[in-house]
Amino acid sequence: MKYFTALTSLLLLTHCSTRQLEPSIKPLNSPTESLLQAISIVDENTTWISGHDATFVLTKDGGESWELFNHPTGDSLQFRDIHGFNNEKAVLMTAGSGPLSKIFTFTTPDQWEENFVMQDSLGFLDCIDFWDDQRGIAYGDAIDNYPYILLTDNGGKSWNRADSTNMPEAGKDEGGFAASGTCVTTGENGKAWIATGAGGNCRFLITEDYGQSWKEVDSPLVSGDAAGNTSVSFVGDLGVVTGGDLMITDDYTDNCAFSSDGGTTWNLSGQPQTVGAFYGSAITQVDGQTFAFACGPKGLDYTSDMGQTWMTLDTLNYWALSMKEDFGFASGTNGKILRISLQP
Repeated sequence: MKYFTALTSLLLLTHCSTRQLEPSIKPLNSPTESLLQAISIVDENTTWISGHDATFVLTKDGGESWELFNHPTGDSLQFRDIHGFNNEKAVLMTAGSGPLSKIFTFTTPDQWEENFVMQDSLGFLDCIDFWDDQRGIAYGDAIDNYPYILLTDNGGKSWNRADSTNMPEAGKDEGGFAASGTCVTTGENGKAWIATGAGGNCRFLITEDYGQSWKEVDSPLVSGDAAGNTSVSFVGDLGVVTGGDLMITDDYTDNCAFSSDGGTTWNLSGQPQTVGAFYGSAITQVDGQTFAFACGPKGLDYTSDMGQTWMTLDTLNYWALSMKEDFGFASGTNGKILRISLQP
């Protein structure tokens, strides 16, 4: 009897400790109508989101309220990516041809430092990320037959192009899609993944030593002049890549794949419910359960079984996604901000 009671208690405890989670969404009040296309979650309270019209926003209370910021020179800048260090400081990247591609450091309430300006007229920055508060990476369209990779080791104050000696050559017209701020993502112990596309190219550039050397891995997603990988996200060795053909808006293409070995191999997922290309991706693990999300102009989908089946969360136009354990955000056109929560 004592054994039976103890066993029953153990089974109940095990059952209660395994929460079956489902995502829920909540539209938030946004202080802008500008396109918001890059998200940086610092912690459960602090998140930065950047976008067009020289605009970016900051929450310090988990999305309940947002502060609006603009660059003082006007609304011509497009903040295609952002990385927040805390609730006072962030690095912002603008995209555009030549000198329109820039990197800034911003400190509240209104302190700006211009840290990098693209000098090559053919240059175009696509995204940035950081390993820690000092070491960071930026990626842009290929120049001089090699991938364009910038590195910083002082928190973004200065940037230098990575040595091309230890990286594969670039494909013709290869680059990234500056749509979601997630064509490059960093991981633990110096790992980083770059998702490339355009010009018929579609592959990954992978480093395990903070960008000092690189290897290439093929991607199974569709390739083409305006196709390929758009976004890559990892949690540990589990990764998701999204993309597609940006010219095909009302049909399905091979636009999502998963990796379980740190990006060495990739397998196409089942067909999502949302049509068209995906711009953003995110992947997270909570209580041993894995959830991946993909968003684009036609909507927001999620999977809880590594892409075997998909469900639609929303059908509005979203460009960017970010998840941190059991919560995250999506953002898009008309200043939309959506909070995503994983709940029992």
